[in-house]
Amino acid sequence: MKLPVLSSALLALSFTASADAFENKVLLIGIDGLQYEKIGANNTPNFDRLYLTQAYTGGIAKTQTQQKTKSGPGWATILTGVWVNKHQVPSNDSGLANKAYPSLYRYIAEHDANADISSFSTWGPIHTQFFSDDVALMDRRSEGGSDDDNLNKALATLNSGSPDFVFLHLDEPDAVGHSLCFGSAYNKSVEDADKRLGKLLDAVEAREQSGENWLVMVTTDHGRTPVVGCHHGEQTEPEKTIFIATNKVLNKEFSSKDVNPANTDFSGLYGYPAQTAIVPTILSYMGIETNVQAGFESTPMYGDLGVRKLNYGNKLFTWLNGANVQTRVYRNDQLIETLPAGVAQWQDPQPVSGINNYSFEQQGVHVGYRVTELKLSAAHQWHNTKSYFFSEDARYWRYDTVLDKTDDGYPVSVTNGNWPGLGDYAEQIRASFYKDSGTVYYFLSDGQYLSYDVQSDKVRAGYPKTIDNNTWPGLAAYANKITATLRWTSDKVYFFLDDGQYLRYDLGDDRVDSGYPKAVNDNTWPGLGAYATKISAALKWNDTRAYFFLTDGRYLRYSITFDKVDAGYPKAIDNGTWPGLQ
Repeated sequence: MKLPVLSSALLALSFTASADAFENKVLLIGIDGLQYEKIGANNTPNFDRLYLTQAYTGGIAKTQTQQKTKSGPGWATILTGVWVNKHQVPSNDSGLANKAYPSLYRYIAEHDANADISSFSTWGPIHTQFFSDDVALMDRRSEGGSDDDNLNKALATLNSGSPDFVFLHLDEPDAVGHSLCFGSAYNKSVEDADKRLGKLLDAVEAREQSGENWLVMVTTDHGRTPVVGCHHGEQTEPEKTIFIATNKVLNKEFSSKDVNPANTDFSGLYGYPAQTAIVPTILSYMGIETNVQAGFESTPMYGDLGVRKLNYGNKLFTWLNGANVQTRVYRNDQLIETLPAGVAQWQDPQPVSGINNYSFEQQGVHVGYRVTELKLSAAHQWHNTKSYFFSEDARYWRYDTVLDKTDDGYPVSVTNGNWPGLGDYAEQIRASFYKDSGTVYYFLSDGQYLSYDVQSDKVRAGYPKTIDNNTWPGLAAYANKITATLRWTSDKVYFFLDDGQYLRYDLGDDRVDSGYPKAVNDNTWPGLGAYATKISAALKWNDTRAYFFLTDGRYLRYSITFDKVDAGYPKAIDNGTWPGLQ
């Protein structure tokens, strides 16, 4: 870090030094699409005035936190301190961020109604889409225009106003990268961004000469594609690599890389700070206390440390201890266990189905992690390119089988508003299959079933009905044992039972085929035998493959063509394998 020298002109600037409740103030600068490695590779003397560390974005790959390395999810994380499974901004086209996880603007405004907040964003959606409900909290704002337009507005605020918090978004490196990829033009955009940074640092240092305390943080939303740098969005090391720079000496979450992280993917990138660390750092510096409900997924880089590098895998939480103190573990805001000093791992002895927000507290600092105990109860195709998944806790997902991802806005609760006639039975659904463009059948835990009219989009009158030898010949004795159904080719449907057996039903003959039930084993269902009593749902994807979903959060891909489980399965259900199904 080079020590800056203030010019006499800057010292002569006139501004109003504020005397409000915030002793410490913050300037957050976001430079869109600026590749970390390009800072050191170019002439960036103003970055040299700051402490700089590598960091990461995109969540943890193949977990429920994984998000696209795109601007929408990235800026949502920078301004909320949580990943996409909480802020719910999965793409650049998303609407409002989840209000349950407030933005920096709202934290500051609710701490002090007189706080002076400014936000200048060259990329408009930060204001107009994701945080449009927060623009009323801003004393000054702008969206769109050029980087220099917004720079000048930020400088005017710093040079003559009484700001407490200023956010400035600059876009030029990302725009140039998309247009021309890496090269001389991109390098120039990096150096131009550095010049803008210099003007901002000079303005902050002038205010500090008057006795104010300012934290400057500089970051980016994402990296760029390997080698060429034209695009971004995927889970590659260059696209996940970002940076965090600051004018202050911060704690070891910033300065000390974990050289042996629990997850060693991407050359140990997860040993560096996460993008989620920015919000708790700013709030800690400003003296704004938060509690277990905040859900921040990183310890702050300023002040006392909480647990560091919190990781979740194979049902086990692991972390680095920020201090040699007790760790208090919360589930859904309720204290469930206090761990002795030195303990650095924990497994929930009684995990609860559905969404569980865990929080680990040390020294009053909470670090959160959301785990969705996904227990699928049913799945079926629809008459278009969608499939539907249902869970035991009465939620459902609409899945796009062309884009291979969950549609935005899901999961939601099953109600009579979105599934007329099905809402009353949402927690009883145990299996389902798509018969044809007119009918889906749902099988309930009490031995009844529903017939759903696809065209009218509602349960048919007169249902539910009992599964008996009149309604489903040959199925009556097994009505309370059904755990999954699988619509096969031609007129066949398979019913899987909780005792590891299965039935084959012929829709044309309208009866169970003779000779059934049979045991699910590696002769009848090659590769499925070991999982015969763990099947919770099944889905025909197309005429060549199907999927079996297991009670332990894994799944199998079954080749209809070769009549066997494909090699390499089971795999975990996560954002890498089933995006959004969590």
